Amino acid sequence: MRPRPLLVLLAATACAHGFNPASLKHWYPPPDTETLQLCIPERAARCIEQALALIDPGAQEKQPDRAARLLGAACEQGDEKACGILDTRFTAPRRLDPLPTDIGHGLPHASNSWGAVACTITVQGEALKCRGIQNGGYNQTYIDHLLRKRFSPAQLDGQPFETEYVERYHIVGDQ
Repeated sequence: MRPRPLLVLLAATACAHGFNPASLKHWYPPPDTETLQLCIPERAARCIEQALALIDPGAQEKQPDRAARLLGAACEQGDEKACGILDTRFTAPRRLDPLPTDIGHGLPHASNSWGAVACTITVQGEALKCRGIQNGGYNQTYIDHLLRKRFSPAQLDGQPFETEYVERYHIVGDQ
């Protein structure tokens, strides 16, 4: 009898093979290329100012998702202030239901698979608009499961907001 595959979902303290280390330590939605380029180390302070203006209590319309992306891009560049704001004011969305542990079982290419899927999590805790962001061979399987799971939404200072959630996976297949 062959052993069942070991499925390891990466969390903040997990191995960072193939993933940005800052995104494993601090939560933020994945910034797009334009935001990453805007928030290079020389301009990180400007990104932090813009982010804080977007979530200022006096702002006409708060934009916590955009603020978190700006802070995340600055944090990826090593800006400790941006990382600290993320850690103290934002709460990551969280999957409430477990995923199956047998994804990749019996498939030959599951010997060592790393991947990541992003889904928009609504304030009601539903996953929508899922997409693969790092193909580990099982993205569609994860998307199919995530669309049926419940989540707690992201929060800024205790107030829920819609944003992207990233599920990273590492599958070690049958030996």
